[in-house]
Amino acid sequence: MPVTLRTWEPDDEPFLWDMLHQAIHVADGQAPPPRSVLDDPPIRHYLAGFGSRFGDDAVIACVDGVPIGAAFCRLFGADEPAYGFVSEDVPELGMAVIRPHRGSGIGRAMLSHLVARHPAMSLSVDTGNVAARSLYESSGFTVVRAEGSSLTMFRRG
Repeated sequence: MPVTLRTWEPDDEPFLWDMLHQAIHVADGQAPPPRSVLDDPPIRHYLAGFGSRFGDDAVIACVDGVPIGAAFCRLFGADEPAYGFVSEDVPELGMAVIRPHRGSGIGRAMLSHLVARHPAMSLSVDTGNVAARSLYESSGFTVVRAEGSSLTMFRRG
């Protein structure tokens, strides 16, 4: 089934929130956090008012016009750093693909699309999320900081 990538539109905001929730790493055998976790300020600021700030950007992956994944990035200030904050001029990436479509190259395609528009990028990934970490490393991201089970990775194109 062919996958298409498109630039996000304001109507995609609910799907972006779904993808932010799915981007939270859940270890095998564990239950995902309740959706209310998206109301926590450190997580909420990834998408609150998305599209209203300079640097907000996202790509949506679709099959037959139905969204199946999203990658998004946003700039953060030093006074409001996100988990993978590196610098005020480096957008931080978040992304997810719905479960049935994971492992098929969709994440790599979305990541490549955003990296082409934002050569410098950072992210936070859980040490237990081996598949995501492997994707990021193979895309040129390197670990710049480790705190507990979280790694901050950075890429400059």
